[in-house]
Amino acid sequence: MAHVDPDPLPSTAWARRLRLRQLQLLQELARRGSLTAVADALHLTQPAVSQQLAEIESALGVQLFERARGLRPTPFGQAALRWAAQTLAGAERLDAELQALREGASGRVRLGVMLVAALELVPRVAARVAREDPALRLALHEDILQGLWPRLVDGELDLMVGRIDDRVHATGLPNLPLVADRHCVALRAGHPLARRRRPSWADTLAYPWVLPPDDTALRRAVVGTFSAAGLPAPRPQVESSSLAATQAILRDSDCLGVMSGTAGRIAQADGLLRTLPLALAGHDAPVGVVWRDAHPAPAVLRVIDALRTEGALLAQQAR
Repeated sequence: MAHVDPDPLPSTAWARRLRLRQLQLLQELARRGSLTAVADALHLTQPAVSQQLAEIESALGVQLFERARGLRPTPFGQAALRWAAQTLAGAERLDAELQALREGASGRVRLGVMLVAALELVPRVAARVAREDPALRLALHEDILQGLWPRLVDGELDLMVGRIDDRVHATGLPNLPLVADRHCVALRAGHPLARRRRPSWADTLAYPWVLPPDDTALRRAVVGTFSAAGLPAPRPQVESSSLAATQAILRDSDCLGVMSGTAGRIAQADGLLRTLPLALAGHDAPVGVVWRDAHPAPAVLRVIDALRTEGALLAQQAR
């Protein structure tokens, strides 16, 4: 077992004894689970890796990894790994921001975008930022919540724009609801159900469905809606988290699909799809923005202001 100082340094003085390379070493140890594998990957000797780990544990005053049958993070190690990820992400952010400033930019903001915000809100924000602060750079990363959330928490993203639901509120992270968006049921223009004045949820069970993945909030909302109507949930012919693929399938088949109100409205305006007068049970969480830092950088604040302005304009237009 590695030596651990019985009397660690007071407060956060231990941080002065750690280097970024050692934080990267911690991540490699957790990822590969073996001193030998890490030594090979980093072109070091195994004793050198073992010594560096001992130095890190000595600085922190706790054991970070269990050594039985490979390396497994202890609860102390898991906490240290979370801090390491955030610290390294902060260093990468600083490097990118300094490079942007050297090239004449006024800042760089990394924006995680859920699909519900990618079609209208974020493009409008990007256009506003380009007009008001042409030197500010936006880096957009589109994904579902499960993909974006860990990156926001670890500091790889400055902001996330998507649905602000109970999961977001439970974290206590600062957030700002911006605009309402109700999910809708979509189908091709010539679909038999498109000709019905008052289609019911029971009517939709006669046709195949394209549904979001099983582990998503939207899929649970669909299942809950049918359950509330006393009906079995539709069995998906296709599971899809891709709007483009979903729309293409709906256009070329009798499948039904569920998507954000924004996506349905735009597709209907473009003559690609129709939407049915059916509303999912429960409350659709508003679209908004969430961030991690209690005191965001000026460039991040400018993007939040742009989101607030464009969200208010969209809400006004929807009335």
